[in-house]
Amino acid sequence: MRKFTLNDGRIRFGWMCMLLLAVFAGVIVRLGWLQIVRADDLRKQSENQLTADLTQKHPRGRIVDRDGEELAVSIMTGSLYVDPEGMSDDSLAGKARPQRDARRIAADLLAPVLKMDKERLYKTFTGGGRFVWLKRTMDPKEKEQVRKIIKENKLPGLHFLEESKRYYTKKRTAAQILGFIGTDDVGLSGIEYQLNDILKGKDTKYSLMVDAAGQQILGGLTSDKDQSVQKKQEQLPTVYLTLDSKMQYVLEDAMDDAIARTHAKGAAAIIMDPYTGEILGMASRPTFDPNSFHKYSQESWNNKAVSMIYEPGSVFKPIVGCMGLTEGIISPNTIFNDAGSIRIADRIIHNWDGEGLGYVPFSTIIKFSINTGMVQLGMSLGADRLISYAKKFGFGSPTGIDLPGEENGILYDPKMMYEPDVATMAIGQGIAVTPIQVLRAICAIANGGELLKPYIIKKIVAPDGSVIQEGQKQVVRNVITPEVAAQMRSMMEKVVSEGGGKTAAIKGYRIAGKTGTAEKLAEGGGYAAGKYIASFVGFVPADKPKYAMLVMLDTPQGAFYGSQVSAPIFRDTLQQILVAKGIQPTNREGLPSFDMMNDAGSKAKNKPKKLPQVLLLSNGKMKLPDFKGIDMRYTAELLQQGHLRLKPYGSGIAYQQRPAPDTEVTEGTTVEVWFK
Repeated sequence: MRKFTLNDGRIRFGWMCMLLLAVFAGVIVRLGWLQIVRADDLRKQSENQLTADLTQKHPRGRIVDRDGEELAVSIMTGSLYVDPEGMSDDSLAGKARPQRDARRIAADLLAPVLKMDKERLYKTFTGGGRFVWLKRTMDPKEKEQVRKIIKENKLPGLHFLEESKRYYTKKRTAAQILGFIGTDDVGLSGIEYQLNDILKGKDTKYSLMVDAAGQQILGGLTSDKDQSVQKKQEQLPTVYLTLDSKMQYVLEDAMDDAIARTHAKGAAAIIMDPYTGEILGMASRPTFDPNSFHKYSQESWNNKAVSMIYEPGSVFKPIVGCMGLTEGIISPNTIFNDAGSIRIADRIIHNWDGEGLGYVPFSTIIKFSINTGMVQLGMSLGADRLISYAKKFGFGSPTGIDLPGEENGILYDPKMMYEPDVATMAIGQGIAVTPIQVLRAICAIANGGELLKPYIIKKIVAPDGSVIQEGQKQVVRNVITPEVAAQMRSMMEKVVSEGGGKTAAIKGYRIAGKTGTAEKLAEGGGYAAGKYIASFVGFVPADKPKYAMLVMLDTPQGAFYGSQVSAPIFRDTLQQILVAKGIQPTNREGLPSFDMMNDAGSKAKNKPKKLPQVLLLSNGKMKLPDFKGIDMRYTAELLQQGHLRLKPYGSGIAYQQRPAPDTEVTEGTTVEVWFK
């Protein structure tokens, strides 16, 4: 056996030193690799394990009507998110381990409330990461249910964050005008889309700090801004629309009633101030509730008032009449021979009833919507003048209204028009228009010749009260002289008082208007058999118009003439508005009032002893009085005091009502009253 020598010890010591040196060098290299080469990656990995980045949405600006009544507001509500890493069993170190996977328990309990698939929810919980949205802007009731489940079952990794939710206060009212927003707070249609940059609040990006169990660390919500700044809600501008909420309600109610009675495929109605271009009411059918827009078809999102193109039919005849008057081709007394039909090249055009009136003045051509006379005028004007004037009246191009989705319409190229094209255009066929284009053109007749740019944004007001933007009257051009406008107004008034538009008459008021019935264009070209567009357009009072209105029904079932289905809607809607706004009849003959009944010369038996009143009850309801024997104006005033709505039938003195007298009703109830 060899003896251990000093030299052997030195050799071993040397090897140990070399080994230690190698280990030390390895540590130095590893530290250099971690702290220099991979420093950024490791720092991000550490931050990801402790923080979750998210973006918080701030409340959008309000949308209100012309008087400040709220239409769209933002409210703060809870949004649910999950920290998948915080749901794992490893995150529960130091705690009693659950008998079942916490993620599976959470999925089973929350899926029914959140209306989500259990397995899909479970996969979200097991997908890793520190932050995943589960449901944004929950309803308060739903949020409370989820909070209770989390608390009672001590579910880890699930948290709420306060976010802004858009709420449309009047549900379906003005839905297509207001539009809606997506979950990312971006406007997707209507005013929400049009003014998204103005209404949308600035996003704040946060880093949410959590502990090893996924629980939010107190004070761990950090951002580039100071905490006090974060908590302060951003003040945003308020958008005032030109809409009158009361008019809009009447219009919406009329559209619902029209669809129910006619079973039309769609409808549109617009009320406009003919002297300013302000849109006071606008409704489209089918419609939707923007609070839950995803439950409705995309067709219901479309605003037919600006986006639907169709042949106008006879409502275009006053425009052609103005062309002839301006060019000096006709006067209201120019005589035409109406034989009931007329041949133009290979086309025979008939009157709507196939009958002829013989020799009649042009005023009668308009009054009874005689096709033969209009065709003769159209042929005298010719293709170039017809198209030139149509463009001058605003057809074939957008009106410029501050709403998205407006269509141009379609006009002929005059060089490509044959004689039958000229003839049919004169009676409102062969071209395509939008409802807003038709109403704007008719307003030019109503106001004395000014073609206006319609607008629906009245003003945008900053939080400090200063006006950022204000809508105002814009005259695009003068299209006819005041004299021509007055002549056509007079002829259109006779349409309602003596002609084919009698169903639009409101007793005591001077109404000017025009009916229209046009075959509907088929998708593959030509006309769709048995399908029509029925419309009525007019204004009141005829001499000094306050309101202009258009009603258009798409494919009504059964009766389809404008005089049968659209004119009565025009009448009933405007009658309610005129009464509600206190606009007095031009002629009160045959319209006894309550004041008249109380004149000294009236018989005592016709004189009510006491004025009826709407009685407010202790339960918050109201008791209806007996309206029998009082006039429409006072009836409307009584109902307005109780925030009730009047739906009148006829005119004069009330004789019947529904609900009956002494019925208890709630605010907003519609009361039907018959007058004679």
